[in-house]
Amino acid sequence: MGTAMQNRIAGLLLIFLFSGFLPSGPNVVSLVPECRSEGLPNPANAIDPDPERGWEQELLVLTNQQRIQQGLQALILDDELTRIAREHSNGMAQQGFISHDQPSGDLKTRMNRAGYLYEVARENVASARTVAKAHSALIESPAHKDNILAKDVTRVGIGIARFQPPLDKHLYITEVFADPRDEYQPAVVQTLLTSRVNELRQRGAGSMLRDPILEELASRSVRSLTLPYNRRDLQNVLRTSANELQESGKTEMSRLEVDVQLVHNPQNLSIPVPERDGQAKIYGSAVRQVMDSQNQTAFLVLTLIGITR
Repeated sequence: MGTAMQNRIAGLLLIFLFSGFLPSGPNVVSLVPECRSEGLPNPANAIDPDPERGWEQELLVLTNQQRIQQGLQALILDDELTRIAREHSNGMAQQGFISHDQPSGDLKTRMNRAGYLYEVARENVASARTVAKAHSALIESPAHKDNILAKDVTRVGIGIARFQPPLDKHLYITEVFADPRDEYQPAVVQTLLTSRVNELRQRGAGSMLRDPILEELASRSVRSLTLPYNRRDLQNVLRTSANELQESGKTEMSRLEVDVQLVHNPQNLSIPVPERDGQAKIYGSAVRQVMDSQNQTAFLVLTLIGITR
């Protein structure tokens, strides 16, 4: 880059923004139009290895002040999100422009690789001379302001990187907002399902009763399923289970149904359909912890439902 161009860039106020929103379900990313920096200095290995953490604290204070002014809860600083944000800011500084995507991956990839369980994740990235100028620009941009004032997040991680002198005027900033998901064990998910079925019965909405034989069949069946499962897999589960029921002498059932769901948050667990036409039901369920296609922890829940004669 020539001296004239460097002088021209030095005289400009450079503020570049990029925001994104990421739910924990399907791979959906909603972005505002990208505003890339052009001609930012990009010397090799010029990253400050120890940026001043005071900048990150300054941005945290400004962010929470903005939320409190709008009647929202202040965000809790999250160490793991901070690590994710710092790594991304360092990567942006190395490549010399801002972006959600780097060779290390997009936000979803980075969150999953870190093993961070979340319901919702949002990200703002920016580049400016000062933290205050970056924050002002973020608030003036509707998409970025929406991330800062989002009601569906409770935690934040902030990472700021800069070039080493004499090219240290440019700050690369990443804000990662998230709502962490509780970590459950399969036994807890099983208990939650049983409790909800019992609540349903107590309200008179159904007579679903646990059956030990169906529970054993469900346990074996859920271990045999592979992801992604398909209709043929479920037909095999029904066929195998029906045969074993006949061999065990359990012939009071007129029909056998199977319900399979892959859930990330057990609080969203659905309950099998209650009795219909006055028919009593027995059931057995089993839970297996799996990793989904996005490397996120999930639970495969299989329920066998017997319709009695």
